[in-house]
Amino acid sequence: MKELIKALKQSVFLRIKLLGDSITHGVGGTGFCQDGEPIVQHFARNPNGFCWAKLLKEYLERNYDCSVMNNACTGTRIEFIIENFESLVDNDDDFVICMIGTNNRHQYLSTGDKKTPDELKLAFYNNILKLNELFVKNNKKVIFMANIPASAENEKDGADYWRILHMNDINDLYKKASAEKGFALISLYDLFSSYIKENDLSLDALLKDGLHPNDDGYKIMYQLLVKELEV
Repeated sequence: MKELIKALKQSVFLRIKLLGDSITHGVGGTGFCQDGEPIVQHFARNPNGFCWAKLLKEYLERNYDCSVMNNACTGTRIEFIIENFESLVDNDDDFVICMIGTNNRHQYLSTGDKKTPDELKLAFYNNILKLNELFVKNNKKVIFMANIPASAENEKDGADYWRILHMNDINDLYKKASAEKGFALISLYDLFSSYIKENDLSLDALLKDGLHPNDDGYKIMYQLLVKELEV
């Protein structure tokens, strides 16, 4: 993380890319709308919705010589970033902040026999390594992030899917991969969990729908991230 602030303080323009799913795209925040520039396929940017990504973009661009572009796409999994890497990551990107995995917790009932937790963990873990290798191969400096907790209700099976993994599993797998490969990792899962415990807050009160943060939740994510990045 210190590498990013060091680069920001240099007199060279820095390009920062944000990748992720709906919680980076900004679903749940006031004003969320995909009415901005196209990203890839049918996805477009959310330029005016309140979310941690917009707060971070505004803060960094206001205080440093840089640009921050949010290429997060709602509802996507880690496989989506791998398959669309060349469209989502530009040659001139200097740093990438990537938070993906929330939607890798489940398996749709229509996709065949139910996988075991170990099978799904192994598949996701291997994809973390594969995505990291893509960043390394393309000489991109990346900071991975593990997403915040979801509500107990959201961690249950849905009408058309099995909830095989949980947010703590995604967090643990990122930690394991980071320890093995040495890439930078921010566990917003741990930071957010500690924050609500220390401040005697309710997780559900900070979530719009049991998964996506509301404005208060997004503001806390932003504050925790700025502190962790030391910017």
